[in-house]
Amino acid sequence: MSSAGSSPADTEVGHSAEPGNYLSRCQVDTPAPLVAQVWRLVNERRPCAGQVVDFGCGDARFAQAGVFEHYTGFEIDSKRLPARTPDKASIRLESAFEAQCARGQFDVCVGNPPYVRHHDLGLSWIEAAERRLKAIDGYIADGRSNAYIYFTWLALDAVKNDGLVALVIPYEWISRPASGALRRYMHAQGWRVDVYHLEDARFERVLTTACIALIDKAPVDGQGGLHLHEIGLELDECRPRAHVTGTAEARLSYERARTGTKALRGLSPGSQDFFVLTEEFRQRYRLQRERDVVPAITSFRHLSTDQRTLTERLFRDEYVNAGRRCWLINPVGEPSRELTGYLATATAELRANYTCAKRAVWWKSSVPPPAQILYSSGFKTAAPKMFKNEAVAVHVGAIHGIYCAPKKSADKLLTQLLAMDFSKRVVPLSRGFLKIEVNQMNAVLNQLVSPK
Repeated sequence: MSSAGSSPADTEVGHSAEPGNYLSRCQVDTPAPLVAQVWRLVNERRPCAGQVVDFGCGDARFAQAGVFEHYTGFEIDSKRLPARTPDKASIRLESAFEAQCARGQFDVCVGNPPYVRHHDLGLSWIEAAERRLKAIDGYIADGRSNAYIYFTWLALDAVKNDGLVALVIPYEWISRPASGALRRYMHAQGWRVDVYHLEDARFERVLTTACIALIDKAPVDGQGGLHLHEIGLELDECRPRAHVTGTAEARLSYERARTGTKALRGLSPGSQDFFVLTEEFRQRYRLQRERDVVPAITSFRHLSTDQRTLTERLFRDEYVNAGRRCWLINPVGEPSRELTGYLATATAELRANYTCAKRAVWWKSSVPPPAQILYSSGFKTAAPKMFKNEAVAVHVGAIHGIYCAPKKSADKLLTQLLAMDFSKRVVPLSRGFLKIEVNQMNAVLNQLVSPK
C-alpha cells in the first residue's frame, strides 16, 4: 500500500480488527514526480539498485521508474494491484509481515508505507507485525507507533548489511517520541540517515507533511549520522536544513515535569466517535451527567482566542447546544441500565481495536481529573489555544491539560504561556500546522515554574 496507496495522510480510517479494511481506506496515490525523485536519490547512491522490495506496493508504481535488477512488491488489497505487472517485477498478494522472505534478502527497499494512527490499528495486525519484528536485535515495541513506523523497522531488517532504505513517510518521525527507539537504533548502528523535507509532496487529501527518508547501512567514508535537507516545490532544488524545526531556532527539548505543575496528554478513550457523545445522543440514551457521562473537550478549533476562560456558559453554548461531542462515558463503578444499553451498541470491530482490546473491560478506562488549564496540542499561530478550565471538563485526544500547583496559580501561568511564541521551536506536522508534544510543554513549565 505504499507506492500507490498509503501516504502519510491524515486520513480517517475505520476501527477494524482486520488490517485489510483500514489499510485499504488510507490509499492515496504517490505522485509520479515524487516516485521519480525517490529513485533519483536512490540511484545516486546505488546506480543499479539490485534486488528491490516494496512493502505495501499498491499498483507497483515504484516498479515503473528507476534502475534496478528486480522488484518484488507485497500488497494486501487485491483491488490495488496493477492491470499488468511491470517488467522486471513480481507482486505477491500477502501481508508484508507474514511474507515468507529471508531477513537481509534485498539490496534496496522503496515505497510509501501506510500512515494509519496507532489507535486505529487492529490488535491482531499489531501482534502479527511484532511477531515479525521481534526477530530484530534492538527492536523495541512502542504502543504509540503509527503503522509506517512498523513498516520502517521491517524495511531496515529486509535489506542487506550494506543495503539502502528509501521511504516516503511523515516528517514527524524525525522528532516524535513514538519513533524515538527507531532513531536511536539507527544512530547506534552508525548508519547515514538523510531526511529530505518536502515543501509540497503533491498528494491529494493529505495533511501531514511528508519527507523522503534515506537510510544507508553502508555510508561512504564513515559519514553516518543525521543529515537534513529541504526539497523545493518543484522537487528540483535541494538545500541543507539547519534544524528539524525549519527555523533558526532549535527544537524544544523533551522533559518530564520536575515540579508539581505538569502537562498530561489527552485521554485516548478508544474511539471519540463512540466514547464522546453529543447532547442529542446523551438524551436519546437517557444518560445522566456524572453518573454516566462527564464534560469533555476534544477540540478548540471553533473557539475564539479572544477568550481565555472556558466557562460553564461557554461550554453549554459552544459544545452542548451546538451539537458537538462533549460528553465522555464515565467508567466509574458498575454501569447504569441506560449506559449498559448504549454500550451494547458497540460493534465487534470497535471492541477489537488496540485500545479497547488491551483493557480488562473493553470500555473501562482511567479518566484523569479535570486540569486547571486546557490547551490544544496542535496550532497554527504563535501559541496553542489555551483556556482556564472553569467548566471542569476532561481533556481528550488532541486537547491536553496542565495541572497547576497550587491551583490558584493557573491565571498567572496562563498569562505567561499565552505571551510565548512556540511556533519556531516545534516541528511542523503539516502545512501551516504545528504540534507541541506533552513533554515539550513540560520543558516549558519547568522553566516557568520554580521547584519548591
